[in-house]
Amino acid sequence: MQRLKSGERSRVWVDGDRIIKQVVGDPAAFDREITALRLAEHTGVVPKILGVDHEQRTVVLERLRSDPFGEDWVIAYARGLARLHQATGPEHAGLLPRQQVPDPTPFLRFVRAMDVEIGGAEHELVFEDTGKFDLVHGDPCPGNDMYSPDGAKFVDFEGAALGDGLAEVVYLRIGFPTCATVSETPWELREAAEAAYFEERGFTAPLEDACVRWFVNGDALVQRAERDGTDHLARAVDEDWFWYSTTARGRLMFRAAIVATFTETHPETSALARRLLERMNQVWEPQAIDTRRTHIS
Repeated sequence: MQRLKSGERSRVWVDGDRIIKQVVGDPAAFDREITALRLAEHTGVVPKILGVDHEQRTVVLERLRSDPFGEDWVIAYARGLARLHQATGPEHAGLLPRQQVPDPTPFLRFVRAMDVEIGGAEHELVFEDTGKFDLVHGDPCPGNDMYSPDGAKFVDFEGAALGDGLAEVVYLRIGFPTCATVSETPWELREAAEAAYFEERGFTAPLEDACVRWFVNGDALVQRAERDGTDHLARAVDEDWFWYSTTARGRLMFRAAIVATFTETHPETSALARRLLERMNQVWEPQAIDTRRTHIS
């Protein structure tokens, strides 16, 4: 049995065609993962559970095939997300926590601290639970996805919840906000991926609001272990820090540039994003964002 590299929250081993995972330090995360895997088993986009030891918080899973991926991996990724999101409905209410709704208050404090006028954006930055019951992964990042001729499959469901899947398909627009690796998906591929997602789900919907929710979310500047209630937007006013592929300020500047284009759907927030981006470019050192998927070594 071989120990695999994993994050601080878990220990993972490979044993032939089986994966053995132990969640450490957070019983709730283990329960969320097991529940999500069982709810999504019929979709074909998650590994099958072969055994569970609740006392040791250990699960035995099938070992998924993992092939090299091409430039168009985002299309399979989006289709896989669509299948995952369709796994649940209102009848599953209460089996997983609800997806968190962002609080814009820290973001508005951040804007003021940056000496940027809020203008009329405040009335656009009022968020509510959308009332959806999609099975959301919670961290659909590079490294938590695997590819084969069957398409994309996903692992690591410790942050799974019930909510709105649009919050995850927009990872391709807003730069993978909960992920160590940040990349800008080329426009043509992103358009094709979003079309594939909605084709799979059988409807279309605007995605700008989901992007704005990530724009104001300070927890999307740090890795999961550091999402402890600290106001990371307030930190970013006075300091910058690297999280693997770029810095917190680099992430904020990239997201501001995306939201600045939403002139038709969120005109006041778009104008605020432009003012904020101009200010950040004046007082901060710009940080590059990768245009290709990067790997965690």
